[in-house]
Amino acid sequence: MFEEKTSRDTSKLAMLIFRAAIVLVFMVMVARMFQLQIVSRDEYRTLADENRLVRIETAAPRGVVYDRNGTILVRNRPSFEIALVPEFLPPDDEDTETDEEAQEIERVLMILSADKDQDVALRIGEMMFKKLGYDDFTRTVQKAGVELKLLADPAFVAPQLEDGRLVKTEPRKVYFPDLEQQIPLPGLVALIKRAVTIERQGSASDPVPILDGVDRIRAFEVSEESFRIPAVRVNQVPIREYIYGGLLSHVLGFMGPIPAVVADDYKEAGYNDPSEKVGLNGLEYSYQEQLRGTPGLRFVERDILGTDVRTVGPVREPVPGWNLNLSIDRRLQVIMQETLQAAMDEKKSPWAVAVAMNPQNGEILGMVSLPTYDNNIFAEKIGEDYLKLEKDTRRPLINYAIGGLYPPGSTFKMITASAALAEGVITPDTTVTDSGPIFLANRYFPNDLNQAQKFVSWNHKYGIVHGAINVVKALALSNDVFFYYMGGGFPDQFVGLGQKRLTKWMELFGYGQKTGIDLPGEVVTQVPTDQWKRQLFAETWTTGDSYNMAIGQGYVLATPLQVLVETMAVANGGTIYEPRVVHHMTDANGGLQQDFEPTVVRKLPISAEDMQYVRQGMWEVINTDYGTGAAARVPGIEMAAKTGTAEFCEYVPEKQDCRRDKDDNLPTHAWFSAFAPYNNPEIAIVVFLYDGGEGSLTAGPVAQKILQGYFTEIAPRPAAEQVAAQQP
Repeated sequence: MFEEKTSRDTSKLAMLIFRAAIVLVFMVMVARMFQLQIVSRDEYRTLADENRLVRIETAAPRGVVYDRNGTILVRNRPSFEIALVPEFLPPDDEDTETDEEAQEIERVLMILSADKDQDVALRIGEMMFKKLGYDDFTRTVQKAGVELKLLADPAFVAPQLEDGRLVKTEPRKVYFPDLEQQIPLPGLVALIKRAVTIERQGSASDPVPILDGVDRIRAFEVSEESFRIPAVRVNQVPIREYIYGGLLSHVLGFMGPIPAVVADDYKEAGYNDPSEKVGLNGLEYSYQEQLRGTPGLRFVERDILGTDVRTVGPVREPVPGWNLNLSIDRRLQVIMQETLQAAMDEKKSPWAVAVAMNPQNGEILGMVSLPTYDNNIFAEKIGEDYLKLEKDTRRPLINYAIGGLYPPGSTFKMITASAALAEGVITPDTTVTDSGPIFLANRYFPNDLNQAQKFVSWNHKYGIVHGAINVVKALALSNDVFFYYMGGGFPDQFVGLGQKRLTKWMELFGYGQKTGIDLPGEVVTQVPTDQWKRQLFAETWTTGDSYNMAIGQGYVLATPLQVLVETMAVANGGTIYEPRVVHHMTDANGGLQQDFEPTVVRKLPISAEDMQYVRQGMWEVINTDYGTGAAARVPGIEMAAKTGTAEFCEYVPEKQDCRRDKDDNLPTHAWFSAFAPYNNPEIAIVVFLYDGGEGSLTAGPVAQKILQGYFTEIAPRPAAEQVAAQQP
């Protein structure tokens, strides 16, 4: 009996434990369900929605660009894109000897002539590299003199899988055959296979673009073959068309895929498609947000097989981007480029710049930087043409109007003259006698003339001296001796501006700082000072440094646009405006969205009377027989100008020194800045030719032809004004 009772008690205990366990499991399940459905409801609902809902953006039509007269400069036009849909490609079965997927891809490439057309092959390779997340292919095409071309190492491009999952590998440099050789077809096939494999990890329904910028005829040929290759899709996509090609390439810029180095920044700004094309240069970059518009948006429910089932929620239609209306006149741009190109070819100058501006408000009327390039290269066919640009030692992609720094030479003398008058260093009647070269005594050997430093004016090499001259005549003659005195003075005779006051007025005129123009790529250099020289060269500032600065030589550097801003300030009486290319922006219906008012940067602290003497000096440059720019007169137009010839050192490694001519002279840049009409200026212009010789002989005629074209074709003068301008 005792044993039977023990057995019954044990069974009751086991049943009790079993029931308790059931209750505990139930409570855990309830708690878990409570946690999932109540506590973390929003989190898991979001995850579920992200798993079943796909966000699809539709690009908005990009804004159009017009010149000041309404002429279209940039527009959108349809182009075609070839893509492959992974779900319609044969599976890559490792158990079979035949790779049907590779064969299908190869058939597509054969239609595109990728094995024959080097340019097409390069473009496909670049797209695949970017799709796979590797660095910009086009920027690795030249290194250490070795051609880097499309990947040809199958071991690198073949998909690497472990247990059916893609294994990421570290990218490495890959060397390719020369351009004359064909790119191996297996390399292209392997690249596309890898991109398709990655796409299958997400949705097999999303097409994988393999080639964009396809012309209409080729697109039709591919469409005709699509019934035999169901994976092929021909999509119509808009691309930018730069109607005048190289005429405005540096101003307008170009577009391209989002660079990998800033992909995160664009993503934070709302760019969810990493393949979206954005502005990379010029106005396309500066006004990317305005031109882009607002993309359309819809959410699609997608099943486990990657098939789109239905659209969920409201659909947001795309809003077109704003149109840019520029202050640039295309007709003037043509005149400027053709005239400058002719002079550049004649002088065999590697770079040249011409910029025109309205000095009353800072509007850019024309901007030419040579050599130029066709920005349509970047719109659809990046291939050998781009490689040629990369190899060009003249760097055509740089806008030298804002991206080149050069000694301004005598065009700088307008600053020195303004500073000397405003600071009371001279009066309009102060004279300096040019009787030949001046000798600045050595501070350590003041009585030894052999140790003295010689400073000459340009006229001395012709055996000419100018005698006693004031500031107006010094500007007209571009006499260096006068401005040596103004900049550094002369011991026991004259107290000049000195480094501090010269630096002050350089900065007031805009040197050492960006002009603020609405274009990317503007460069700037520090204004030289005593402290700057000590830190950089471990040397103190000397009077000779002030001499050189006063005539725009030595350590002084400026962009052509900065020299134009200097000219603008003199032309309008002392106001510096922020240069601007875009005049106003409108929406797709022509409604005004933003109008840019002139922006005053500063007014120079100089009286109208003193500034008038500087303007008078520039007037005499053109309108007197002794003026250095007399040959640049425009019939019927009263104008003012300043010539400039700036020495520079072009280092020659073989000589371990600067390039010099047979007479031991340094090469010179040619400068010319001008404004007209004199009494009510409406255009100011600067012309620069690298290694162009004398400004009056090379840059002056270019400016003359540009201004003559402007007042003949763009803004002709009434007959009465022309007669008045011709009178003495």
